[in-house]
Amino acid sequence: DHLLFSRSPLLSVYADMSVTCKEYYSPNQSMLELVFAPAEEWISRSDEDIIQATMAELAKLFPNEISADQSKAKILKYHVVKTPRSVYKTVPNCEPCRPLQRSPLEGFYLAGDYTKQKYLASMEGAVLSGKLCAQAIVQDSEL
Repeated sequence: DHLLFSRSPLLSVYADMSVTCKEYYSPNQSMLELVFAPAEEWISRSDEDIIQATMAELAKLFPNEISADQSKAKILKYHVVKTPRSVYKTVPNCEPCRPLQRSPLEGFYLAGDYTKQKYLASMEGAVLSGKLCAQAIVQDSEL
């Protein structure tokens, strides 16, 4: 019922829109929305190359339901949207590099999608970071 994080190094996040949005519901079909990251590695590739790579990754993630040759799930239609520099590539062990909202400097706080919070760098991450930053400021002002 929501955005899912992938264990694939290529498909960073995805959502089954037929579950997420009732207007896309179908008992026998899924509508997937996927994000490739980092985009700059794929921006110049053809839509067909991107779809082929997508199917290969999905086959690794869901081998019982999807095969790269479409002998299982079939693509009925697709639309590729290319947005440069929209999502960074998640790599193992980079989470410890994200700073907390409460910095080591007294009275200095950080907010932004790059800070430590449960989402990737995104609008949702920026909003959550802002809330966490505000909480830290309130907590510190009560001391």
